[in-house]
Amino acid sequence: VASEALVTPEGDLKLRFSFSFTPWQDVIEWFAEQADLSLQMDGPPPGTFNYTDKNFYTPGEAIDVMNGVLLTKGFTLIRRQQQLLMVNLEDEVPDVWVEFVTLENLTERGHYELVKCLFQLDKMTPEEAEADLQQLIGPHGKINVFPAAKQILVQETGGQLRRIQAIRHQCLYR
Repeated sequence: VASEALVTPEGDLKLRFSFSFTPWQDVIEWFAEQADLSLQMDGPPPGTFNYTDKNFYTPGEAIDVMNGVLLTKGFTLIRRQQQLLMVNLEDEVPDVWVEFVTLENLTERGHYELVKCLFQLDKMTPEEAEADLQQLIGPHGKINVFPAAKQILVQETGGQLRRIQAIRHQCLYR
């Protein structure tokens, strides 16, 4: 079975993966073409993508599947509007590429998708929150503290931000 793309009767694009020892550059170019995204890739990750799945995915879900593997290789895909950027995580992730997502819309983002959320603090100082959250921040995450506003801006994967949001709901944060 070859990788395929189809459009549902509702007009939604769905993708199915069937890759065996396929160079990453070919996989990413195939995805960008199917999803009608402009691709910026200075260099592909090393090795190949070996993944076959009977399920069909939306473009956002497909990026999450690929990022689950890419993160283990030190790379990630970031989508911003109609652009797709391949990022080598040894380099600095361009801040302007990481989209701000409201807490209400966080559930719409992938588990491995790199995004930013703003947290309003109530029961802790921003410095206390930063100290506690440092334990949850991975190597590519960031915390910006805004003491006067009693807020912190956290850049992390969608899955990790949902964990932070769950802690927030346990009355650590407002």
